[in-house]
Amino acid sequence: MALTLAGCATPAPRAPDLALRAATAVAQLRSGESPRCLATGAAIHLGEGRFVTAAHVVDGSAQRLRGTCPAGAGPLVLSVGGAPAPARLVRAGQDRIDRDIGQLYLGGEDVALVVPLRPLPSLGTATLCAGLPAAGTPALLVTPRRQHRTRLLGVVRETDSRFGMYLEIPETLAPGDSGGAVFEAASGCLAGLVSHRDEPAPGQAAQPRTRLVPAPVVARFLAATRGGTAGP
Repeated sequence: MALTLAGCATPAPRAPDLALRAATAVAQLRSGESPRCLATGAAIHLGEGRFVTAAHVVDGSAQRLRGTCPAGAGPLVLSVGGAPAPARLVRAGQDRIDRDIGQLYLGGEDVALVVPLRPLPSLGTATLCAGLPAAGTPALLVTPRRQHRTRLLGVVRETDSRFGMYLEIPETLAPGDSGGAVFEAASGCLAGLVSHRDEPAPGQAAQPRTRLVPAPVVARFLAATRGGTAGP
């Protein structure tokens, strides 16, 4: 009888999925007006109306590199649940474009801070991880278009130290992923934001790799912004 009752016991409640809970902090972002000048990506809410994204989505470089929109990014629009709001660029990292190696950001800061100019529907708040994750840490990639389980591969440093370091995940970068969030699965903290595709060296076999701006780099960028280096 005791064994029968034990078999009918109520199962223990499942632990909350903190990464999925954090995914509610991700909004859609676009810059530009005409279709040929449009750049799209994600923005991550850090609380108090502050959103971080990849700088190349909002600094006009995506448009300039196409050669069709020399005027730059144009208007910024944040969207949550289909509700749009105009946004303002507060500050963006500084890029360098080289004919041979392409676009890189000083200090690896492919980061920008934007704020909406009118209220948006409520959404979650992301918390930056305190440090760099261990290689192999399970994670969740979140963009306006998809949520995908993955893992963090560790840190990759640029050959030129001026351009910092990145985290990598074994995923193929899809259109609109830039600025997306990668949350640690166990804690739900923001490990990094999606920056760019890792191009293999000549002769090297191509493997899916997407580079992320690590949380400590995002934190450094935000600290400098609070320190008074923000633009008008």
